Amino acid sequence: MIKIGILGTARIARPFFGKPLKNAEIVAVASREQAKADAFGDEFNISRRYGSYDRLLADPDIEAVYIPLPHHLHCEYTIKAAQAGKHVLVEKPAALNVADVQAMTAACQHNNVYLMEAFMYRFKSVIRRMKEIVGLGEIGKVNYIDFNWCFNIKEVMRSPFRLDRSQGGGSMYDLGIYGIDFVRYMTGSDPQIVSATMKREVPGGVDMLAHVQYDAGGVFAVCTSGLMMDANHQVIGGTLGSMSARAALAGNTVENVLQIHLLKGDVLREERFPPENPYIAELEYFAGCIERKERPFPDGENGLRNLLLLEEVFARAIEV
Repeated sequence: MIKIGILGTARIARPFFGKPLKNAEIVAVASREQAKADAFGDEFNISRRYGSYDRLLADPDIEAVYIPLPHHLHCEYTIKAAQAGKHVLVEKPAALNVADVQAMTAACQHNNVYLMEAFMYRFKSVIRRMKEIVGLGEIGKVNYIDFNWCFNIKEVMRSPFRLDRSQGGGSMYDLGIYGIDFVRYMTGSDPQIVSATMKREVPGGVDMLAHVQYDAGGVFAVCTSGLMMDANHQVIGGTLGSMSARAALAGNTVENVLQIHLLKGDVLREERFPPENPYIAELEYFAGCIERKERPFPDGENGLRNLLLLEEVFARAIEV
């Protein structure tokens, strides 16, 4: 069993609990406030509670850490964890810029620990099925991808750092990064930006809505991310048919339905996937890689490629 510590008590860490992990045990949690660490530990029966992140990293029994901290802290604590000899599962985006990802990757390599970026959606059955269908050529040559992931932050009451530019807030860092990774995952290419548009709530504020068009190896891809409204669907169009999924990137409480339309015979079929917890599957995969001494994926190199595109989006975006 790989012993894991959590740096922070963020909401996104909660799905790791609910059923026993096959090959890992969460043994410690840290917060900048002891009371928060104690409350989290009480809720999830974690015996070791630390009032600072550095104290958890100094615990010699912990083999790996999960970092769900605000985006601007990913680089600092990934490097500190690596220097403490801990393997790192860090939430997306891996960091705020290319230079930080390079520093994180170098630190992990130097200290002989693994670095994995937490893209939980890659562990969802419906997403893996979409990837399989693309690979089998069932819908022909893919020419079009439409990726949408938005939520109204004022309704769902997510962490306020998402509205703080200095902490890496905004829709592109929080949700648009999934679109970049999804397009790369489905096409196996590094897209080129065709155009980018952003809407900010106030001048100098975070991007509340972003719409980016990519050329992914001849595949026309459109990605929308936002913090102002609800939208959660993915469409892939090919020469022989298409497929679409709604709420495929939701958590572990929503049934996923994949609709597949084939032009030959005008066939429409549905494949249903029961609610599942991709976070647990992700953590078990990460622990398994440590046990097998096998480099996990998505890794630092994948994060670097994502950030190269993200930086270019910000540089080229037209504000409306």
